[in-house]
Amino acid sequence: MQPFERYFNLLGKIILLIFSIFATAFLLLIGLKFLMQGLDYIPWFTYGYMCVMLLIPPVFFSTVFIIFWKRTSSYPGKVIRIISYVIFLFFILGWATVLITDLVVFFKNNFGDIVKYNGYNLLYLSATIFMIFITGIIQALGMPKEIDWIEKHKPINQ
Repeated sequence: MQPFERYFNLLGKIILLIFSIFATAFLLLIGLKFLMQGLDYIPWFTYGYMCVMLLIPPVFFSTVFIIFWKRTSSYPGKVIRIISYVIFLFFILGWATVLITDLVVFFKNNFGDIVKYNGYNLLYLSATIFMIFITGIIQALGMPKEIDWIEKHKPINQ
C-alpha cells in the first residue's frame, strides 16, 4: 500500500465516521419523536409525566436544603447555625407546601401548562436559589480565616 492510499483510506474512514455520527443522532431524534407522539395517545402517561414535572423542583430543592442541614450540624458558630436552620426549615416546609398544593391543583383542574403551578413560580425559584447562596455566604464569613498556601508552606526559620 502506497502512503497516498493509506492517507486516502484514513480520510475516507474519518468522513464515514462523521457522517455516521450525524446519521445516528438524526435517527435517534426521529425515533424519540415518534415514541413521544405514540405516548400521547396513552392517557395515563400524561398524568405520570405531569406528576414527575411537578415533583422535580420540590424534590430537588428539598434535597439541597436537607444536605445543607446535615452539613450545618457541625458548624462551629451557634448563632449562624440557628439562623441557617431557620432558613432551611422555612424553605423545606415551603417546598412541601408547594408540592402538596401543586398536586391538589393538578388533580382537580388537570392543567397541562406548568405556568399555573407554584413550583415553577419564577419569584419563588429565585428566592430559593438566592437564600442558598446567602446562607453559604453567611456561613463562610462566620468561619475563621484560612491560612494562605504561601504562609502554610513558609519555612519556620524566617
